Amino acid sequence: MNTCSYVLVLCFGVVLSAQLTKAIGTFEVELLITKLDYLQDKLHDVEQTMTSSLKETEQRIQEKLTKHENNIDEKNAKIEAKLHAMEDSLKKSVQMNEENTRKLLEELRTQLISEMNNIQQQQMAETKTLQETSQTELKQLGESKKTLDMLTDSVQNITTKNSTPIRSCRHVTNQTGMYIINTDESTFNVLCEQNMFDGGWTVIQHRFDGSIDFYRNWTEYRNGFGKLNGEFWLGLEFVHQITKTRPHELLVEIKDFHGNYGYAKYAGFEIGSETEQFKLKKLGRFSGTARDSMDLHKKQQFTTFDRDNDQGSGNCAVRWHGAWWYNYCHTSNLNGLYQNTIDDSRAMSWYDFKFDRRGLAYSRMMIRDIIN
Repeated sequence: MNTCSYVLVLCFGVVLSAQLTKAIGTFEVELLITKLDYLQDKLHDVEQTMTSSLKETEQRIQEKLTKHENNIDEKNAKIEAKLHAMEDSLKKSVQMNEENTRKLLEELRTQLISEMNNIQQQQMAETKTLQETSQTELKQLGESKKTLDMLTDSVQNITTKNSTPIRSCRHVTNQTGMYIINTDESTFNVLCEQNMFDGGWTVIQHRFDGSIDFYRNWTEYRNGFGKLNGEFWLGLEFVHQITKTRPHELLVEIKDFHGNYGYAKYAGFEIGSETEQFKLKKLGRFSGTARDSMDLHKKQQFTTFDRDNDQGSGNCAVRWHGAWWYNYCHTSNLNGLYQNTIDDSRAMSWYDFKFDRRGLAYSRMMIRDIIN
C-alpha cells in the first residue's frame, strides 16, 4: 500500500471513529462495518490502479530516457567521426604544407648556393685580374723607381764625381748643392746650404713632405737613409766624424702646417761615437725665434725602437714613434710621425715653438764648423 492509501484509510478511520462514537445501536455498527469493507475494497482497487499507472509512467520515462541516450550517443558518434575526419584532413594539409615548404626551401637553398658560387667565381676572377693588373703596375712602378734612382744617382755622381773632396761646406763656393766631404776616417756625400744664415752649413736632417719613413732602426740611423735631394738623415756616424775634430754649431729650422716659421741656433754641437751611443755631448748657448726645445736632451744618448738608451722606464722611441736623444721623454721629436695634428706627442714636433705638440710640416737640421 502506498502513501495515498494510508492517508485515505486514516481519514476513513477518523470518520468511522466519530460515527461509532455517535452510534447507538447495533444496526448502525453493522452498517458502518459494511461500509468500511466496501471502502477497503475500493481502496485496494485504487491502489492497484495507481500501482499500474506508476509502472506505466516509469516504463514510458525509461523508454524516453533510453531513446534520449541513444540519440546522444548517435550525435556523439557523428561528432567524433567529424572530428576524426577533420583531424585527418588537417594532418594531410599540414603534411602537404610541410612538403611544399621543404621543397620551396630546398629550391631557395639551391638557388642561393648557385648565386653565391657565381658571385665567388666572379670575385675570384676580378681579384685575379686586379692582382695581375696590380702586379703589372707595381712592376712598372718598380722599374720606373729604379730608373729614377739610377738617374738621381747619375745626377749626384755628375755633380760630385769631379769635385775635389772638402773638409767642410765652408770651403766651397756660394752655390748650394751636393759635395764630397773627406774626414780623417771616410769620404761621403753631403748637401751644403749656402743661402741661409751666411751659408757654409752641412745639412744633417731634412723633412718637408713625409715621403720618407723616419721610424727606423739603429743601423739605419747610424749609416743614414733617404736621398740628399729629398728627405734624408745623413747618419750619426758621419755627424760624429764631422763634429769630433773641431767645434761646430747647430741650426734647426722648423715650420708648422699654418706656415709659421722659426729657428733655433746653438753655439756648440758635438755627438759621441757609437761606443758612446752617439751621445749629445755638447749643446751650446741658444738663440733664435723657435725657443729652446733641445736643452732637455743635452747629454743624452741616442735611442731607436731597437736600442733603448733613454731615461724612461720604457722605450721612448717606441712610445713616441721616432728616434732621438730622448730623456723622459722629449720636448723635441723631429724624427717623429709626419702628420698635421694639433696635439700628438708622436708627431714631428718642437714643443717650445708654440708650447704644444703640433705636427710640423718642415724641419731642417744643419751644422757648421766654428771659425775663431
